[in-house]
Amino acid sequence: MSDNRTESIINLEKSFQTAFRTFRKDINDLFSDDVPANEFAVLNLLKDKDFLTASELAAEMKVSSSHITGVTDRLIKKDMITRERSVTDRRIVYVKITEKGHSVAEKLASIRHEYFKEKFSALSDEEVERMIDYLNRMV
Repeated sequence: MSDNRTESIINLEKSFQTAFRTFRKDINDLFSDDVPANEFAVLNLLKDKDFLTASELAAEMKVSSSHITGVTDRLIKKDMITRERSVTDRRIVYVKITEKGHSVAEKLASIRHEYFKEKFSALSDEEVERMIDYLNRMV
C-alpha cells in the first residue's frame, strides 16, 4: 500500500471517529430527557418487532448479552419494557415493549431523524446516495 493511501486511510479513520463521537454525543444530548442512546436502540428494535429474546437483541445490536441485561433492567424500571416467559417453553424469556416504551421510541426516532436530516442537509441527493453506497460496501 502506498504511503499516500496509508495516510488517507488514517485520515479517514480519524474523520469516522470524530463524526461518530459527535453524532453519539449530540443524540445523547437530544435524548437526555428520556433515555440514553443505548436504551433507545433496544426500544427502537422492539417497536418494530414487538418482542425478542435477550440473545436476539444482543445479536441485532452486536453487543454482549451482559450489556443487554443491564440495559433491559433499566428499561424495566422505567416501565418501557417487560420480560415474559414463553408459554410453550418456560426456558425462553421474551423482552416486550410497553405502550410507554413504544411512545418514547416513536418520539425519539422522530428526533433522531430530524437531527440527521439537518446534519446531511449540506449534501446533495447524489452525495447522500454515494455515501450510502460507500458505507454499504464496507459492512
